This record gives sequence, C-alpha cells and structure tokens, in this order.
Amino acid sequence: MTSTGTLGFPRMGAKRELKFALEKYWKGAISEDELLTVATTVEEQAWALQSNIDHVTVGDQYLYDSILSWSEFLGLFPKRFENCKPGLPRMFAMSRGID
Repeated sequence: MTSTGTLGFPRMGAKRELKFALEKYWKGAISEDELLTVATTVEEQAWALQSNIDHVTVGDQYLYDSILSWSEFLGLFPKRFENCKPGLPRMFAMSRGID
C-alpha cells in the first residue's frame, strides 16, 4: 500500500493573503486580531488541502519566521527589546529592526 506525505506546506496562502495582511498590519491598517484571523484562515485552508494526505508536518505555520517565533515563545531576545510589549510587537520589532 502506498502512502503520501508532505514535508511542509506554503504558509502565505494561495493568493499570498498572509503576506498582504502582514504588510497591512505593519502599516497600521489592520489590528492584531485581524492579522491573526487571516493567519488562522490560511492555516485552516492548508489543513483542508492536505486532508487526503497520510502524513503531514505540524507546527510549520508561522506569521513571519520560525526561529523568531520560537525566540519570542521561549523569551530569548536581546536586552534592548526587553521593554517592548511581548508577543507580536516585540517579535516584529526584532525582525524589522525597530528599537
């Protein structure tokens, strides 16, 4: 019997919805909740597209960068960012070079 599997799945969405939502968030055009709604929708669509695959990877959905996300999750960040609001504000401040 043959089985199928994936080693990852594009996380930006079929029409790069997450990319555009990130850009809008950075410009202040949408809220964090709106960004997270787009991210959730894109992730749900990815799961649906992979529903007939036997083995799929998990934990490969990130808003921007996997290492950066884990750094924030584990509280590993440079001292100069300790006064940033935890979560997305600090994560994006680190990634985009905003002190």
